[in-house]
Amino acid sequence: MHEYSVVSSLIALCEEHAKKNQAHKIERVVVGIGERSAMDKSLFVSAFETFREESLVCKDAILDIVDEKVELECKDCSHVFKPNALDYGVCEKCHSKNVVITQGNEMRLLSLEMLAE
Repeated sequence: MHEYSVVSSLIALCEEHAKKNQAHKIERVVVGIGERSAMDKSLFVSAFETFREESLVCKDAILDIVDEKVELECKDCSHVFKPNALDYGVCEKCHSKNVVITQGNEMRLLSLEMLAE
């Protein structure tokens, strides 16, 4: 249920950007949700629908979710790749097991469409 706290912070961030850009309304919020972010998309959407009602600038905003695939980097050969399967433990180039997730394990605000005053 951490989706509710994440969406609450997202709405606050949207309001902050609207104020900074002298916008009175946000029409679209685009977020990227990584496949390994542990974010339940249906709960995320439900939380967004709930929290946007409490925000004057986000009240009518449309939420778009972009699925972000996992990207890995091998610390031995510096190869960056997106695995084809759920085998995140081995570099496809040098077969090292010294790999780290560099993308796909977070939720990111990608863009906002706003109406300025």
